[in-house]
Amino acid sequence: MEEMVLQYYVVENTTGKQIEIDIESATNEDLTSTKEKWQSDWTSEFIRDPKLEKYAAKTDAGEIVALGAYREDDHGISVFIANIEAHPESNPTISTVRKYAGIGRMMIAYGIQLSIDSGHGGIVTFEAKTDELYDHYIKDFHAVPIFQPHSGGPKLLMLADEGAQEIFSTYLS
Repeated sequence: MEEMVLQYYVVENTTGKQIEIDIESATNEDLTSTKEKWQSDWTSEFIRDPKLEKYAAKTDAGEIVALGAYREDDHGISVFIANIEAHPESNPTISTVRKYAGIGRMMIAYGIQLSIDSGHGGIVTFEAKTDELYDHYIKDFHAVPIFQPHSGGPKLLMLADEGAQEIFSTYLS
């Protein structure tokens, strides 16, 4: 049987070309580079939480495409995706024309990988920052709404089983 290869990628919007991405532990330099133009300051107290594992998604040339922060959830049954953020050039809240597409899907897939690697069977949970994202995750990723701890607070979603498999398998060849 041929071995499956896991390769993350994003799509360059101008050319439609797949750009291979490596995801590795974020360095202090990676996090500090967010202070100026990024939507979130990745050196903030919230992100500095030692329980959060921070990762940088980079092109072969070392360009940071996205950052993600992940941790085991409070119940020990999934990996919680605390924050994922695209580089400002690809962030729809900052740029009208995005450099890369597929960043959110890729960073969620990485969370699924972390969940598999840590024995949680590929289950991930995360918050939708906006109603648009909430609808997008349900419609396009088959995420399932889960209990909301605070009325009017962030909307929590879960990906498991076929939904998680479908996203993760995008990056297997």
